[in-house]
Amino acid sequence: MKFTKRLIGLLILSVSIIGCSAGLSGKIICFGDSITYGALVEGHSWADQLALKSDNIVVVNAGRKGRKTSDRDELPPIVEANTDADYFLIFLGVNDLKDGTDSMVTASIDNMKWMTGYVKENIPGVKIVLIAPCGINLDDMSELNQSKKYNENTAESIIKLEKGYKDLSTQQGYQFISLLNTVSPENFVDGIHPTVEGQTEIVDKIWKELSTD
Repeated sequence: MKFTKRLIGLLILSVSIIGCSAGLSGKIICFGDSITYGALVEGHSWADQLALKSDNIVVVNAGRKGRKTSDRDELPPIVEANTDADYFLIFLGVNDLKDGTDSMVTASIDNMKWMTGYVKENIPGVKIVLIAPCGINLDDMSELNQSKKYNENTAESIIKLEKGYKDLSTQQGYQFISLLNTVSPENFVDGIHPTVEGQTEIVDKIWKELSTD
């Protein structure tokens, strides 16, 4: 009897997973910075892990180390090369907020408004997903990142940026995913970049949100 119940449970779980995967298909562009690229975990970033979630999706990792929302000129080539995209995920903001200020937050939101508008105009019908960055771990911040002025002001600005991105998504009709507090404090390599485990926490959140939207 116990074996039968266990078998039934596994069958239900399998059907659930298959159903979830079957509901998400197409080409997914992941446009982001070093976290998307996979700095310090090469080959295991959230975008790389996303590609393994289903046979029904094709994932393009368009991350670059150091990218900011202000790097507007880097978006058009990616868009032009992927006009057949079904989903366009944008995950940017932390690099804009070194020693963050309110004006930096406002500028990031304005840049994101331009970026999402450009994608919408040039890939009709694409589903735009705006992703608010995960936080940072000030307790384990490396000396290098401290010298770059990733600090308390950055952490506070990331919280403000999340609200700004959420408001922008609501106004423009985009899907919004917040990664704030998604990565466990111990799952940062240097206070900024997630470990493989942290990247897995990110992809699990993104996959869940994409699959259930």
